[in-house]
Amino acid sequence: MDIKVLGTAKDLRTETPVIYAQCDIPNYLKLVGEEFASFSIQRRKEKFTAYTRLKADIINGTLLPTLTLALPVEASSSARQAVESGDTDKIKKMILDNAPLNILDGLQRTFILKEILESGHSFPPEQLVHLEIRAEPDLDHLIYRIIVLNAGQKPMSMRHQIEILSLSLRATLIKEIDRLELVPEAEGGRRTRARRFSLDKISSAYHAYLLKSPEVDKQNVVAQRLSEQAVLQQDVEQFGIQFSEFVDFFKLYCEIDDAVESTSAPADSPTATNWLGNENTLNAFFAAVADFGSTPDRQTRIKTAIKMLISAVQATNSEETLGLDLFQLIISGFPSRKTNIGYATRKLIFVALKEFFRDEGETSLRDIWEREAE
Repeated sequence: MDIKVLGTAKDLRTETPVIYAQCDIPNYLKLVGEEFASFSIQRRKEKFTAYTRLKADIINGTLLPTLTLALPVEASSSARQAVESGDTDKIKKMILDNAPLNILDGLQRTFILKEILESGHSFPPEQLVHLEIRAEPDLDHLIYRIIVLNAGQKPMSMRHQIEILSLSLRATLIKEIDRLELVPEAEGGRRTRARRFSLDKISSAYHAYLLKSPEVDKQNVVAQRLSEQAVLQQDVEQFGIQFSEFVDFFKLYCEIDDAVESTSAPADSPTATNWLGNENTLNAFFAAVADFGSTPDRQTRIKTAIKMLISAVQATNSEETLGLDLFQLIISGFPSRKTNIGYATRKLIFVALKEFFRDEGETSLRDIWEREAE
Protein backbone atom coordinates (compact mmCIF):
# COMPACT_ATOMS: atom_id res chain seq x y z
CA MET A 1 0.00 0.00 0.00
CA ASP A 2 1.45 3.34 -1.05
CA ILE A 3 0.34 6.96 -1.34
CA LYS A 4 1.94 10.29 -2.20
CA VAL A 5 1.45 13.25 0.14
CA LEU A 6 0.89 16.44 -1.86
CA GLY A 7 0.49 18.98 0.93
CA THR A 8 -1.37 19.99 4.06
CA ALA A 9 -3.82 22.63 5.24
CA LYS A 10 -5.92 23.49 8.29
CA ASP A 11 -9.66 23.94 8.66
CA LEU A 12 -9.64 27.22 10.58
CA ARG A 13 -13.18 26.75 11.88
CA THR A 14 -12.32 23.56 13.78
CA GLU A 15 -8.50 23.66 13.82
CA THR A 16 -8.53 20.38 11.92
CA PRO A 17 -5.39 19.16 10.13
CA VAL A 18 -6.13 18.28 6.49
CA ILE A 19 -3.81 16.26 4.28
CA TYR A 20 -3.96 16.18 0.48
CA ALA A 21 -2.66 13.05 -1.17
CA GLN A 22 -2.92 10.91 -4.29
CA CYS A 23 -2.52 7.25 -5.10
CA ASP A 24 -3.46 4.73 -7.75
CA ILE A 25 -6.82 2.99 -7.52
CA PRO A 26 -5.70 -0.42 -6.16
CA ASN A 27 -3.82 1.34 -3.35
CA TYR A 28 -6.86 3.54 -2.63
CA LEU A 29 -9.04 0.46 -2.20
CA LYS A 30 -6.46 -0.99 0.19
CA LEU A 31 -6.43 2.31 2.12
CA VAL A 32 -10.18 2.18 2.82
CA GLY A 33 -10.17 -1.58 3.39
CA GLU A 34 -12.83 -4.21 2.84
CA GLU A 35 -15.12 -2.99 5.63
CA PHE A 36 -16.21 0.11 3.72
CA ALA A 37 -18.67 -2.19 1.93
CA SER A 38 -19.34 -4.84 4.57
CA PHE A 39 -20.61 -2.35 7.18
CA SER A 40 -24.29 -2.68 6.37
CA ILE A 41 -25.23 0.70 7.80
CA GLN A 42 -23.35 2.37 4.99
CA ARG A 43 -25.61 3.64 2.26
CA ARG A 44 -26.36 0.77 -0.11
CA LYS A 45 -24.90 0.61 -3.57
CA GLU A 46 -27.20 2.84 -5.60
CA LYS A 47 -28.68 1.93 -8.96
CA PHE A 48 -28.52 5.18 -10.88
CA THR A 49 -28.25 5.57 -14.66
CA ALA A 50 -25.43 8.09 -14.39
CA TYR A 51 -23.31 5.52 -12.53
CA THR A 52 -23.32 3.26 -15.60
CA ARG A 53 -21.82 6.10 -17.62
CA LEU A 54 -19.39 6.91 -14.81
CA LYS A 55 -18.24 3.29 -14.71
CA ALA A 56 -17.50 3.35 -18.44
CA ASP A 57 -15.68 6.68 -18.09
CA ILE A 58 -13.51 5.34 -15.25
CA ILE A 59 -12.57 2.31 -17.35
CA ASN A 60 -11.54 4.78 -20.07
CA GLY A 61 -9.33 6.66 -17.61
CA THR A 62 -11.43 9.60 -16.37
CA LEU A 63 -10.14 11.63 -13.42
CA LEU A 64 -12.51 11.44 -10.45
CA PRO A 65 -13.37 14.35 -8.13
CA THR A 66 -11.49 14.37 -4.82
CA LEU A 67 -12.51 11.66 -2.36
CA THR A 68 -12.82 12.74 1.28
CA LEU A 69 -11.59 10.39 4.00
CA ALA A 70 -11.28 10.63 7.78
CA LEU A 71 -8.62 9.28 10.08
CA PRO A 72 -9.83 7.65 13.32
CA VAL A 73 -10.52 10.26 16.00
CA GLU A 74 -7.86 8.73 18.24
CA ALA A 75 -5.24 9.39 15.51
CA SER A 76 -5.72 13.17 15.63
CA SER A 77 -2.76 13.79 17.97
CA SER A 78 -0.29 11.85 15.84
CA ALA A 79 -1.75 13.48 12.73
CA ARG A 80 -1.28 16.96 14.16
CA GLN A 81 2.32 16.20 15.09
CA ALA A 82 3.02 14.75 11.65
CA VAL A 83 1.46 17.72 9.83
CA GLU A 84 3.28 20.27 11.99
CA SER A 85 6.58 18.53 11.29
CA GLY A 86 6.15 19.14 7.57
CA ASP A 87 7.86 15.82 6.93
CA THR A 88 5.94 14.12 4.11
CA ASP A 89 7.48 10.72 4.89
CA LYS A 90 6.30 11.01 8.49
CA ILE A 91 2.81 12.10 7.36
CA LYS A 92 2.63 9.19 4.92
CA LYS A 93 3.65 6.68 7.61
CA MET A 94 1.06 8.11 10.02
CA ILE A 95 -1.70 7.67 7.40
CA LEU A 96 -0.74 4.11 6.54
CA ASP A 97 -0.39 3.17 10.22
CA ASN A 98 -4.00 4.26 10.84
CA ALA A 99 -5.59 2.50 7.85
CA PRO A 100 -8.29 1.61 7.06
CA LEU A 101 -9.70 5.13 6.81
CA ASN A 102 -13.40 6.00 6.83
CA ILE A 103 -15.07 7.41 3.73
CA LEU A 104 -16.84 10.73 4.32
CA ASP A 105 -17.58 11.52 0.69
CA GLY A 106 -17.16 9.13 -2.23
CA LEU A 107 -18.83 5.89 -1.14
CA GLN A 108 -20.64 5.26 -4.44
CA ARG A 109 -17.50 5.99 -6.45
CA THR A 110 -15.63 3.52 -4.25
CA PHE A 111 -18.26 0.85 -4.90
CA ILE A 112 -17.78 1.39 -8.63
CA LEU A 113 -13.97 1.26 -8.41
CA LYS A 114 -14.11 -1.97 -6.43
CA GLU A 115 -16.58 -3.51 -8.89
CA ILE A 116 -14.36 -2.60 -11.86
CA LEU A 117 -11.27 -4.03 -10.18
CA GLU A 118 -13.06 -7.27 -9.27
CA SER A 119 -14.26 -7.62 -12.86
CA GLY A 120 -10.66 -8.19 -13.88
CA HIS A 121 -9.90 -4.72 -15.23
CA SER A 122 -6.33 -3.51 -14.66
CA PHE A 123 -6.05 0.17 -13.78
CA PRO A 124 -2.94 1.82 -15.27
CA PRO A 125 -0.57 3.09 -12.57
CA GLU A 126 -0.85 6.65 -13.89
CA GLN A 127 -4.65 6.68 -13.31
CA LEU A 128 -4.70 8.35 -9.91
CA VAL A 129 -7.30 9.43 -7.36
CA HIS A 130 -6.93 12.55 -5.25
CA LEU A 131 -7.68 12.40 -1.54
CA GLU A 132 -8.58 14.88 1.16
CA ILE A 133 -7.78 13.22 4.48
CA ARG A 134 -9.18 14.93 7.58
CA ALA A 135 -8.00 14.35 11.13
CA GLU A 136 -10.84 15.76 13.23
CA PRO A 137 -9.29 16.53 16.63
CA ASP A 138 -12.35 15.74 18.76
CA LEU A 139 -15.86 14.39 18.56
CA ASP A 140 -17.51 17.80 18.48
CA HIS A 141 -15.66 18.68 15.30
CA LEU A 142 -16.33 15.34 13.64
CA ILE A 143 -20.04 15.62 14.35
CA TYR A 144 -20.05 19.21 13.11
CA ARG A 145 -18.16 18.29 9.96
CA ILE A 146 -20.45 15.44 8.92
CA ILE A 147 -23.85 16.76 9.97
CA VAL A 148 -23.47 20.43 9.10
CA LEU A 149 -20.88 20.75 6.36
CA ASN A 150 -22.33 17.83 4.39
CA ALA A 151 -25.92 19.00 4.83
CA GLY A 152 -25.96 20.77 1.49
CA GLN A 153 -25.36 17.54 -0.41
CA LYS A 154 -28.88 16.63 -1.43
CA PRO A 155 -28.19 12.92 -2.20
CA MET A 156 -26.89 12.33 1.33
CA SER A 157 -29.69 12.29 3.88
CA MET A 158 -29.12 13.36 7.45
CA ARG A 159 -29.76 9.77 8.49
CA HIS A 160 -26.92 8.57 6.25
CA GLN A 161 -24.62 11.24 7.68
CA ILE A 162 -25.43 9.96 11.18
CA GLU A 163 -24.71 6.40 10.05
CA ILE A 164 -21.29 7.32 8.69
CA LEU A 165 -20.66 9.29 11.88
CA SER A 166 -21.47 6.21 13.96
CA LEU A 167 -18.69 4.28 12.25
CA SER A 168 -16.25 6.90 13.46
CA LEU A 169 -17.80 7.04 16.94
CA ARG A 170 -17.94 3.27 17.38
CA ALA A 171 -14.53 3.09 19.08
CA THR A 172 -15.45 5.99 21.38
CA LEU A 173 -18.74 4.42 22.46
CA ILE A 174 -17.03 1.10 23.18
CA LYS A 175 -14.36 2.91 25.19
CA GLU A 176 -16.95 4.90 27.17
CA ILE A 177 -19.33 2.03 27.94
CA ASP A 178 -18.05 -1.15 29.57
CA ARG A 179 -18.72 -4.45 27.77
CA LEU A 180 -20.52 -2.69 24.92
CA GLU A 181 -20.49 -4.60 21.64
CA LEU A 182 -21.55 -2.87 18.42
CA VAL A 183 -21.82 -5.16 15.43
CA PRO A 184 -22.80 -4.69 11.77
CA GLU A 185 -26.44 -5.41 11.02
CA ALA A 186 -25.50 -8.58 9.12
CA GLU A 187 -23.99 -9.99 12.32
CA GLY A 188 -26.75 -8.76 14.62
CA GLY A 189 -29.34 -11.51 14.44
CA ARG A 190 -31.02 -12.51 17.68
CA ARG A 191 -29.46 -10.84 20.69
CA THR A 192 -27.30 -13.23 22.67
CA ARG A 193 -26.49 -10.97 25.61
CA ALA A 194 -27.04 -7.57 27.13
CA ARG A 195 -25.01 -4.63 25.78
CA ARG A 196 -24.82 -6.18 22.32
CA PHE A 197 -26.42 -3.96 19.68
CA SER A 198 -26.42 -3.61 15.93
CA LEU A 199 -24.44 -0.49 15.04
CA ASP A 200 -27.06 0.65 12.53
CA LYS A 201 -29.74 0.60 15.26
CA ILE A 202 -27.61 2.71 17.60
CA SER A 203 -26.96 5.20 14.81
CA SER A 204 -30.71 5.36 14.22
CA ALA A 205 -31.28 5.89 17.96
CA TYR A 206 -28.77 8.75 17.96
CA HIS A 207 -30.59 10.26 14.98
CA ALA A 208 -33.88 9.98 16.90
CA TYR A 209 -32.20 11.64 19.89
CA LEU A 210 -31.07 14.60 17.78
CA LEU A 211 -34.49 15.00 16.16
CA LYS A 212 -36.37 14.37 19.44
CA SER A 213 -38.66 12.11 17.44
CA PRO A 214 -38.84 8.34 16.92
CA GLU A 215 -39.72 9.00 13.27
CA VAL A 216 -36.31 9.50 11.68
CA ASP A 217 -37.68 9.14 8.14
CA LYS A 218 -40.91 11.11 7.88
CA GLN A 219 -43.04 10.56 4.79
CA ASN A 220 -43.76 14.29 4.68
CA VAL A 221 -40.60 15.73 3.10
CA VAL A 222 -41.30 19.25 4.36
CA ALA A 223 -41.82 18.06 7.93
CA GLN A 224 -38.62 16.01 7.70
CA ARG A 225 -36.62 19.00 6.55
CA LEU A 226 -38.07 21.29 9.20
CA SER A 227 -37.26 18.85 12.00
CA GLU A 228 -33.69 18.46 10.72
CA GLN A 229 -33.25 22.21 10.26
CA ALA A 230 -33.48 22.82 14.01
CA VAL A 231 -30.57 20.43 14.52
CA LEU A 232 -28.48 21.93 11.74
CA GLN A 233 -28.77 25.44 13.22
CA GLN A 234 -26.80 24.41 16.30
CA ASP A 235 -23.16 25.33 16.76
CA VAL A 236 -20.27 22.90 17.06
CA GLU A 237 -20.19 22.98 20.88
CA GLN A 238 -23.86 22.02 21.14
CA PHE A 239 -23.30 18.90 19.07
CA GLY A 240 -20.59 17.86 21.52
CA ILE A 241 -22.86 18.44 24.52
CA GLN A 242 -25.66 16.44 22.94
CA PHE A 243 -23.38 13.53 22.16
CA SER A 244 -22.05 13.50 25.73
CA GLU A 245 -25.63 13.44 27.06
CA PHE A 246 -26.54 10.68 24.62
CA VAL A 247 -23.64 8.57 25.94
CA ASP A 248 -24.78 9.13 29.55
CA PHE A 249 -28.31 7.91 28.79
CA PHE A 250 -26.96 5.06 26.68
CA LYS A 251 -25.04 3.91 29.77
CA LEU A 252 -28.29 3.88 31.75
CA TYR A 253 -30.02 1.99 28.95
CA CYS A 254 -27.28 -0.63 29.20
CA GLU A 255 -27.92 -0.88 32.94
CA ILE A 256 -31.59 -1.67 32.21
CA ASP A 257 -30.32 -4.27 29.75
CA ASP A 258 -28.12 -5.80 32.46
CA ALA A 259 -30.95 -5.92 34.98
CA VAL A 260 -33.28 -7.64 32.52
CA GLU A 261 -30.64 -10.18 31.49
CA SER A 262 -30.08 -11.20 35.11
CA THR A 263 -33.76 -12.13 35.67
CA SER A 264 -35.03 -15.70 35.73
CA ALA A 265 -37.17 -15.38 32.60
CA PRO A 266 -38.03 -18.71 30.93
CA ALA A 267 -35.63 -19.54 28.12
CA ASP A 268 -38.46 -19.81 25.57
CA SER A 269 -40.18 -16.52 26.50
CA PRO A 270 -40.18 -13.41 24.30
CA THR A 271 -37.55 -11.71 26.42
CA ALA A 272 -37.23 -8.06 27.24
CA THR A 273 -33.58 -8.35 26.20
CA ASN A 274 -34.70 -8.72 22.59
CA TRP A 275 -37.23 -5.92 23.07
CA LEU A 276 -34.51 -3.59 24.33
CA GLY A 277 -32.44 -4.32 21.22
CA ASN A 278 -35.32 -3.59 18.87
CA GLU A 279 -35.01 -0.49 16.69
CA ASN A 280 -38.53 0.70 17.53
CA THR A 281 -37.70 0.58 21.25
CA LEU A 282 -34.31 2.25 20.86
CA ASN A 283 -35.64 5.09 18.69
CA ALA A 284 -38.64 5.73 20.93
CA PHE A 285 -36.58 5.60 24.14
CA PHE A 286 -33.91 8.07 23.05
CA ALA A 287 -36.44 10.35 21.36
CA ALA A 288 -38.46 10.42 24.59
CA VAL A 289 -35.33 11.18 26.63
CA ALA A 290 -34.41 14.07 24.33
CA ASP A 291 -37.94 15.45 24.03
CA PHE A 292 -38.76 15.31 27.73
CA GLY A 293 -35.25 16.09 29.00
CA SER A 294 -35.16 19.70 27.81
CA THR A 295 -33.80 21.03 31.14
CA PRO A 296 -31.29 19.74 33.72
CA ASP A 297 -34.16 19.23 36.18
CA ARG A 298 -36.06 17.09 33.69
CA GLN A 299 -32.94 15.07 32.90
CA THR A 300 -32.60 14.37 36.61
CA ARG A 301 -36.20 13.13 36.68
CA ILE A 302 -35.46 10.81 33.77
CA LYS A 303 -32.44 9.36 35.55
CA THR A 304 -34.48 8.88 38.72
CA ALA A 305 -37.19 7.04 36.77
CA ILE A 306 -34.67 4.77 35.04
CA LYS A 307 -32.93 3.91 38.31
CA MET A 308 -36.29 3.09 39.90
CA LEU A 309 -37.08 0.80 36.97
CA ILE A 310 -33.72 -0.96 37.32
CA SER A 311 -34.27 -1.42 41.06
CA ALA A 312 -37.77 -2.78 40.48
CA VAL A 313 -36.53 -5.34 37.94
CA GLN A 314 -33.77 -6.41 40.32
CA ALA A 315 -36.12 -6.62 43.31
CA THR A 316 -38.73 -8.74 41.53
CA ASN A 317 -36.12 -10.73 39.58
CA SER A 318 -38.59 -10.60 36.72
CA GLU A 319 -38.75 -8.83 33.40
CA GLU A 320 -42.52 -8.72 33.86
CA THR A 321 -41.86 -5.44 35.67
CA LEU A 322 -41.72 -3.88 32.21
CA GLY A 323 -45.25 -5.08 31.50
CA LEU A 324 -44.31 -6.36 28.08
CA ASP A 325 -47.00 -9.04 28.05
CA LEU A 326 -49.62 -6.26 28.21
CA PHE A 327 -47.62 -4.15 25.75
CA GLN A 328 -47.57 -7.00 23.21
CA LEU A 329 -51.29 -7.56 23.71
CA ILE A 330 -51.99 -3.90 22.99
CA ILE A 331 -49.79 -3.99 19.87
CA SER A 332 -51.59 -7.08 18.60
CA GLY A 333 -54.85 -5.13 18.83
CA PHE A 334 -53.81 -2.50 16.30
CA PRO A 335 -55.85 -2.93 13.06
CA SER A 336 -53.14 -3.92 10.59
CA ARG A 337 -55.14 -2.86 7.53
CA LYS A 338 -55.68 0.66 8.81
CA THR A 339 -52.55 1.23 10.92
CA ASN A 340 -48.84 1.38 10.30
CA ILE A 341 -47.85 -1.04 13.06
CA GLY A 342 -44.28 0.23 13.29
CA TYR A 343 -45.41 3.84 13.60
CA ALA A 344 -48.07 2.95 16.19
CA THR A 345 -45.56 0.91 18.20
CA ARG A 346 -42.99 3.70 18.29
CA LYS A 347 -45.65 6.25 19.21
CA LEU A 348 -46.92 4.13 22.11
CA ILE A 349 -43.43 3.59 23.52
CA PHE A 350 -42.56 7.26 23.02
CA VAL A 351 -45.58 8.71 24.82
CA ALA A 352 -45.55 6.04 27.53
CA LEU A 353 -41.90 6.61 28.40
CA LYS A 354 -42.41 10.36 28.53
CA GLU A 355 -45.18 9.79 31.09
CA PHE A 356 -42.95 7.36 32.97
CA PHE A 357 -40.21 10.00 33.14
CA ARG A 358 -42.70 12.69 34.11
CA ASP A 359 -43.85 10.55 37.06
CA GLU A 360 -40.19 9.86 37.98
CA GLY A 361 -40.91 6.14 37.81
CA GLU A 362 -43.65 6.23 40.46
CA THR A 363 -46.25 4.78 38.06
CA SER A 364 -45.53 1.30 36.72
CA LEU A 365 -45.00 0.82 33.03
CA ARG A 366 -47.81 -1.72 32.99
CA ASP A 367 -50.28 0.93 34.13
CA ILE A 368 -48.88 3.45 31.65
CA TRP A 369 -49.10 1.05 28.66
CA GLU A 370 -52.81 0.58 29.37
CA ARG A 371 -53.44 4.25 29.99
CA GLU A 372 -51.67 5.47 26.85
CA ALA A 373 -53.10 2.83 24.50
CA GLU A 374 -55.46 4.35 21.96
